[in-house]
Amino acid sequence: MITWLSTKDEIGSASLYASNITLNTVAMNKFLTAYRVMVGIDDDNNIILAPLDKDRVLRGDLKEEQLQKISSKKTYSRISSSSLMRQIGSRLNIAFSSTPIKCETRWDDNNNVLILKIKEENK
Repeated sequence: MITWLSTKDEIGSASLYASNITLNTVAMNKFLTAYRVMVGIDDDNNIILAPLDKDRVLRGDLKEEQLQKISSKKTYSRISSSSLMRQIGSRLNIAFSSTPIKCETRWDDNNNVLILKIKEENK
């Protein structure tokens, strides 16, 4: 019997800094064509990133202040916002320093979001 493997199930990583979230090449895959991103926190205190295309954003039914810019380079994508990171730190009781907080990421096909799992020792 052969079990076919899929890169879709790969675990990516994200680095959390005081001013941004940086996604590695595995985690950034679904964000390469994103125009904006929505960032949230779920009931399990995971950070949730939802990519949005330009058509979705321009429909006008989303709150502008909830839309974050994302920039992508060859090997990473970055969401830069000190204000956003202060909110994340406050809600998750995380103190950011010059050393990034690393977390695993996994894509959720059912909800079309990237889940960033914060390890307990980082809280």
